[in-house]
Amino acid sequence: MNLQQLRDAIRVQLDMDEEELPDALLDSYLQEGYSRTISMENRWPFFESLWTVGSVGDTNVALPAECNVQQIISLIDATSGVRLMQVAPELAEDNFVTHSAWTHPIYYTVWGNQLTLWPHYTGEPRSFHLRGYRLEKDWISQGAGSEVDADPRLHMLLVHYAIGLAYAQQEDEVLEDVYMKRWQSSYLAAHNAICAPRHHRPLIMNGGLPYVPTYQPVSWNLPA
Repeated sequence: MNLQQLRDAIRVQLDMDEEELPDALLDSYLQEGYSRTISMENRWPFFESLWTVGSVGDTNVALPAECNVQQIISLIDATSGVRLMQVAPELAEDNFVTHSAWTHPIYYTVWGNQLTLWPHYTGEPRSFHLRGYRLEKDWISQGAGSEVDADPRLHMLLVHYAIGLAYAQQEDEVLEDVYMKRWQSSYLAAHNAICAPRHHRPLIMNGGLPYVPTYQPVSWNLPA
């Protein structure tokens, strides 16, 4: 659904027109509903992203503006293929601040939206494969035709939430509670569906890669 479709659905349900419920007020309800819905889960699948980023000098990595630095999953050196390990800034400072330069980094830290490579290395700037989650887009400011930056199963939740706030403005606590509970129950159902596991293998801690034989297996039926 786009922004105008959300507005129309809310006004039809409330039996109001644009003069009674202006776009500016309605958009603020939708923004609150969107922000609250998205903040309920840190790792929405529709925010999963891959980037190729480069180092700046021998210290930092230039992160994309849309990258959520709190949800960086992995950083791989594109040259060596080494997966860098994230460590605490204090640990990196204690061990590498006075350390001689290496040929390639093996650790990284995140502080103040800045990704720093450790230990400092010598040589040309390097490229890295970054996997993580992006930030949500400011889709409401893009106008009536902008699509909701979320899975379609979450779109109607914004309608329920905005209607609840509209009833709260009218001091109708009963209907406000009805629509807020509808938002909550709809969120639980949508979240379970969207964030369901993508595999059905048993979870084995530190199990490594699953074994797949390279030969053609043969089944033998033993005689009774």
